[in-house]
Amino acid sequence: MNNILINKEYRTRKITKGELHQILSKMLDFLGLDNVEISLSLVDDKVIRELNREWRGKDKPTDVLSFPAGEVPGYKYRVLGDIIVSVPYTDRQARELAVPFKEELVRLIAHGLLHLLGYDHERSEKDAKIMFDKQEKLIKHIIKQ
Repeated sequence: MNNILINKEYRTRKITKGELHQILSKMLDFLGLDNVEISLSLVDDKVIRELNREWRGKDKPTDVLSFPAGEVPGYKYRVLGDIIVSVPYTDRQARELAVPFKEELVRLIAHGLLHLLGYDHERSEKDAKIMFDKQEKLIKHIIKQ
């Protein structure tokens, strides 16, 4: 059993907390992860810009940020960390890519989750291929259901 925490700081009717929980649950199952804790927060561009500036030194909004957690001795879950997604950024990107909002959000959640698991597309081309191949499989698993 996994512990999935959903925080909708940015209110949107385009997706519910229940749908977000279901998306993450299916992703964790697909990846064979059990007994983990993860949080997902939906925020606005201002919040994600502040986080991006503070933690990555980039003073601009972005689509998704991931914050892996460290070891928590004695806790019943393996804590993966936090995924933060900007809803307005996601909405703009979805329109630019001509894809539904939910599909773009699934892509960003998958991307953030893979970063929490140690995948990093910025290390090398080989690592990028591995991560993006895994990301596409996750997206297809969620979207086609």
